[in-house]
Amino acid sequence: MSTVNSVVDTHSIAQRSQTVAASSTARTAATDTHPTAEKTAIPMHRLESYQRWASVTQGQHKVSAAQVAEQGLKQVETLLKQLHKQAKASLSNDPARASQANQQAQHIQQQLTQLEISYFDKPLLDHQLNLVSSQRPAAKHQFVMRSIDLTSSKSRDEQIQVQANGESTTILLPGNSDSRSLQNQLAKGLAPLGIEVMATAAGTRFASDSEHWQQLQQGLLMTGQGQRLPAGEPRTIKLQEQLSWQDPREWQLGSNEELKQAIAKISKSLFKVDQQLGEIREAKQKMQQQLHKINRSQSHNVNVEQTLEQLHGLMQSTPFSLQVTSMMAQANVSRSHVSALLKS
Repeated sequence: MSTVNSVVDTHSIAQRSQTVAASSTARTAATDTHPTAEKTAIPMHRLESYQRWASVTQGQHKVSAAQVAEQGLKQVETLLKQLHKQAKASLSNDPARASQANQQAQHIQQQLTQLEISYFDKPLLDHQLNLVSSQRPAAKHQFVMRSIDLTSSKSRDEQIQVQANGESTTILLPGNSDSRSLQNQLAKGLAPLGIEVMATAAGTRFASDSEHWQQLQQGLLMTGQGQRLPAGEPRTIKLQEQLSWQDPREWQLGSNEELKQAIAKISKSLFKVDQQLGEIREAKQKMQQQLHKINRSQSHNVNVEQTLEQLHGLMQSTPFSLQVTSMMAQANVSRSHVSALLKS
């Protein structure tokens, strides 16, 4: 199932939508000059009705997305509580009981790391158990390059080539430069590959979003000039992800000390998930109330756009109103036709 993105291109719709009124005026003028010309403009009351209906549809999709996110967070909460219980049981003085609890804890941890919460193929929860929104983008994956240090100072300039997923970039690393300058050069050069460069207390780290990270996990093909990288044929540089404490994959369940640290991280994650559940429930309730008000109202003066912003801080937005309005104005099709298209 796909959204209205399968009907029309968003950018072209925005341009056409802005010219609907002007086109209507131009057609009216043309009719005066050529009396036989056919009028195709949609009556304003009909266009407003479509706008209103499309806005409500968008709001309903946002409520649905919020419900999916809420259900996902509840599932995460349940798994975290089970993991917390089994991790504590793994500290038991009874070896048999501790071993069994540890096995169950590892199984639950695996379930948690494999959990995917999305709506219309858009992720609602990232790998650090954070709710994804337009104002709260998904956490990026951080990693280091194994076996090489591109920010180490060398006496001569070195030009390196980096390839990934069919894309290639060339970076000049000046000689006698400090780490900060080299990091800046790398940041500019690696940007086309979707890679960011970060300076941390632990040294240089790289970051990319989930989509790029999936493509980068096989490594980068790199060629240098014999200083940081050997010259000649491209060499595959392996990448090693650096996990945050918020990522369930980082939690170690081995020794008693690791278990105690993991229990503390699980407790913090439970608190975060509980807060996010409260946020999304409140936003969903407000949105449902506003939608009910719109459905009951007969006035065209209801500020629909303000209503649709109720979930903007939590859910990804899709410009249903703009797209459907433009399509109606251009094609002059029926509501049932558009409903079928939206469901396709």
